[in-house]
Amino acid sequence: MITTSGDSLQYLLDYKDGKIKDGLGIGCYLDEYLRFKPNQLNIILGHDNVGKTYWINWYFLNLALRHNLKFCIWSGENKKGNILRDLIQMYYGIKFKDLTYEQIKSGMTILEQQFYFVNNAELYTPKDLLNLFKESECNVALIDPFTGLDRQMDFQSNYLFLNQCRDYCNKYGLTIYINTHPNSESGRSGNLYTDGLYQGHLKAPLKDHIEGGKAFINRCDDMFVIHRLVKHETMKFVTWVNVEKVKDTDTGGKHTGLNDPIYCDYNFGLGFKINDVDPLQAFRPKTSNSFPTSKPDIVNGKELLSFSERMKQGAFEELEPVINKDGNPEMPF
Repeated sequence: MITTSGDSLQYLLDYKDGKIKDGLGIGCYLDEYLRFKPNQLNIILGHDNVGKTYWINWYFLNLALRHNLKFCIWSGENKKGNILRDLIQMYYGIKFKDLTYEQIKSGMTILEQQFYFVNNAELYTPKDLLNLFKESECNVALIDPFTGLDRQMDFQSNYLFLNQCRDYCNKYGLTIYINTHPNSESGRSGNLYTDGLYQGHLKAPLKDHIEGGKAFINRCDDMFVIHRLVKHETMKFVTWVNVEKVKDTDTGGKHTGLNDPIYCDYNFGLGFKINDVDPLQAFRPKTSNSFPTSKPDIVNGKELLSFSERMKQGAFEELEPVINKDGNPEMPF
């Protein structure tokens, strides 16, 4: 079908007059680099076990509470109950086991109005999954991960899959996020830090490391990398976000600098803080058992400084990890 002459005039006039709106933000430093926009195909890249699913669900929760967006999630590697547990804990800003039964029930009722889940007990073709996303009438969909779908894993099939995703974004106003893994090369010894504070730890993958090749980079609108130094004594509590591609910078967002990621402080699993800002705080229900925000956190008998303060003081080597009653670090990944 050939488009109609003049059908882009209003957009051009609005662009000249500065009326094109920025994508949606979540009220923190991340907004300078990453914005939610409708009708987009976005790629998330990261090594296994760095917390990609956990981070993107935190991001979705912020968008849901701030902008009333609805999400349809297919997560082939995570149970619905586990995802809801993390979302409810972040929603209240209270450790899940410290919540009352009524809070858990209420939180689940509220969040299930914003988050819909595809049954991961079944195997889906891309077309089947995209049809379920369409039927959900949600604004946003998550494919987590793309390798879990019933499809061929060759270059041509990757392009076909991504073209199908792009078609659904364009036709139905859907924004799709796809969780991906890097290739084997990115996990080899040549991709380790060779000196400094992070010596011996695995570097974040480059966008060219994506499993499945250039098709994902070429066909997406935005792409960002989630990384964490999972074996570092203290930095394992910090998630790094590298924004590698923003197709439309006029509506917000831009690349992060070389070796200059956005640092997201784990914040004891209560929702990430970025530059000491917890963007969920303003949207949490007022509860009598919320943790006080005016007192410092005490961990292993030490006052725990904010992430930015620890960065300034170079105190990562001295800070001990948070240990639960079973003797293990408190991490959901």
